Amino acid sequence: MAKLNLRETAAKLKANWNKPKEGEYLSIKEFLFFGLGGMGLFTTGDVIAMLGFAGTSVVVGKIYGISIQDAYVIGIIGTILGFLLIPLRALIKDNLGVLPAKLMRTIHLLSAVLLLVSGVLWILPSAGLDGFLRDAYKHIAIKIVSTILEIYITIYVLKFFGKKYGKFKPFMVFFGLPTLIFGTLFTFLPYRDMDYSTKLIWTHLITNLVFMFNGPYSGNVDNMKSLLTPNSEERTKVFSIAPIMLGLGRSIFGIFFPIIATFTGGQLNIASYRLAIPLIGGFGMMQGFLILKAKERIIQSKDHEAKVSFRDSLKEVFTSKYLWITNISGVFGDIAGMQDGLFSMIMLYGTRMEWMMGLLLNISYLPTTPANLLTPMITRHFSKRQAVVGLRLIQSVLKACYILVIFVPGSIGKIAVIMALGLLQSVIGTPVGVIQGTMGPDIWDYHQWKCGERLEASTGLFEYFSTPVKMLIGFAGPFALRLVGLVSDWDILFDPTILNRVIVVHVVFSVVGMLLATVPYIFYDLTPDKMKKIAEDLKERAGEIDDAEDEDAQEVPVKIMAAEGEEI
Repeated sequence: MAKLNLRETAAKLKANWNKPKEGEYLSIKEFLFFGLGGMGLFTTGDVIAMLGFAGTSVVVGKIYGISIQDAYVIGIIGTILGFLLIPLRALIKDNLGVLPAKLMRTIHLLSAVLLLVSGVLWILPSAGLDGFLRDAYKHIAIKIVSTILEIYITIYVLKFFGKKYGKFKPFMVFFGLPTLIFGTLFTFLPYRDMDYSTKLIWTHLITNLVFMFNGPYSGNVDNMKSLLTPNSEERTKVFSIAPIMLGLGRSIFGIFFPIIATFTGGQLNIASYRLAIPLIGGFGMMQGFLILKAKERIIQSKDHEAKVSFRDSLKEVFTSKYLWITNISGVFGDIAGMQDGLFSMIMLYGTRMEWMMGLLLNISYLPTTPANLLTPMITRHFSKRQAVVGLRLIQSVLKACYILVIFVPGSIGKIAVIMALGLLQSVIGTPVGVIQGTMGPDIWDYHQWKCGERLEASTGLFEYFSTPVKMLIGFAGPFALRLVGLVSDWDILFDPTILNRVIVVHVVFSVVGMLLATVPYIFYDLTPDKMKKIAEDLKERAGEIDDAEDEDAQEVPVKIMAAEGEEI
């Protein structure tokens, strides 16, 4: 019987190597190309992430000596600029870089004015702001110029290559090499010969260039994963299995980089990064080209010209029941995650066995792989709404059980409770993350059926609502911790009484946040049957006959205008 099963399995693998299963879109071969290519992109992205512009970064903070405050203030400037440009970026991406002539003229004019302003800021003395940020005007000018450059690069990359490669793949094709060039260049910055002001300017300037390219390069893998198939059930399998492959390069990098660094003076020596970025990052980039063999599949005709207006996208986004559900849940999800910091607190201050932290943390992640593989089985027996609501309620109970750490005596007992809960949370939390990940693409497909356009980028407009609310709610946790005695001196946590109070605050906030984040999903009703009808309707309106047999139809598929008031 075992031999027969092996033969049957081998026969199925062979049959589906180049041809998808009936009713599905992805062959095994294409999925492997996506997984291996995405693994390479993630590996390069992780190597480059070590250059992040933050005072807590080893390279920028420890080696180059940039202060935490200066890096934070510069980051705030970039955040404000990015927040203001969310609508323009959404229009550029959803229109594949083809904007109305009037809007392009406005962009050209505004860019010229801002470049002039940047020139004035560069030469303007900012001595009065040195207490806030040294050479503040120069750093504002750098942010403005790099933002303008990013906008124009995005427009023309999508305009010339979006039709051929889709909305996300062009960045994976063209942004890898400049990411590596600027990343490697950054490690050779002669920081020892520079005064602090000059070093801060050059560090800021080059990291801007690095992450201008690296963000779209490695950050669009998950977006492309959402478009590999328009089949909602097949999408769940993709979201379950792909992370296992995509994260493998990250794990290998995490193991081998410290080993490589021992031959170059350790992780506090810039020579380690001069070697790792071109070597490991370059290997990842070459492997990343395998992703070209995977296709973005949207049900949209080849001759469709995207015409997304700001007014229409704004209306569509803010009248969307499903976007309100996911975004409201996301607001409270940050509170639910407050408990994540408890592990290190308890290990450092409750057990004083911090040497075990890394080992225990990795052990607690072991169930994620089998949990990923079990997710399709869960969605076969339960709807996405039932699965998310049910599993989140179990997560709430597990979070509440963290309170047991207070009552269990001895360090070993506390560690046993933490590990048991950590393993269970990995088992339950992994399917929740996978299923929630598939809801986003389902919502994109629904809105395409409803309004006739793909609005992946426009959904980011919800940040105008969610970001301020998150910031306001985010003050509640620190305020409660201050009330129980935790202000700035963390050594106070060595007092068991204070530590127990802090644990209670984290547990209460996490449980309440998880429950509030769960409630909106009660109203989520995009079932597999509805998604099948949506896909069929999109194909019918686009005149698509058979995706599985028509190779060209899979390359870019289908626009569909829903009649007003039409329902599925």
